[in-house]
Amino acid sequence: MFARKEKTKSIGRLKKRSDFLCVQRMGRKWISKGLIIEILDNEDKGIRVGLTVSKRVSKLAVLRNRLKRRLKAISLDVLPDYHQQNLDIVIVGRAMAQQRSYEELQNDLRWCLKKMDILADEGI
Repeated sequence: MFARKEKTKSIGRLKKRSDFLCVQRMGRKWISKGLIIEILDNEDKGIRVGLTVSKRVSKLAVLRNRLKRRLKAISLDVLPDYHQQNLDIVIVGRAMAQQRSYEELQNDLRWCLKKMDILADEGI
C-alpha cells in the first residue's frame, strides 16, 4: 500500500492496535513542531509505518483524515530511501501540523529521524 512509482521498495503498515501500543510502550520517542515520532526495532520485517491523529488535534474527522493523508505522503517521500532498516514507526500528527507546509513537515520527519540516529547527516 505504501509504495510510490519512482520508489521500488514498499513500506509496510502497522494495522493492529497492539502493534501501536508496543511501539509506544517500548520504543523511543522524539517530538518536533508538527509531529511526534515513535520508533521500535523489529525482527526483519522491514519498515512498517503507522499514522495517528488524536481528536485533541481536531474534533472533525475530515481534518484528522486530511492530516493523516499529508503524513502518509511525507512518509512515502522520506522513508523508502532507508528501506534496509527494520523499524516500526508511529507518526503522530500534532495540531501545529495543520499550519505547516509540506516541506516543513518533511524536514520535521527528517530532523526527528536524525536526532534518533536513524538517518546519517546528509545536509538536512
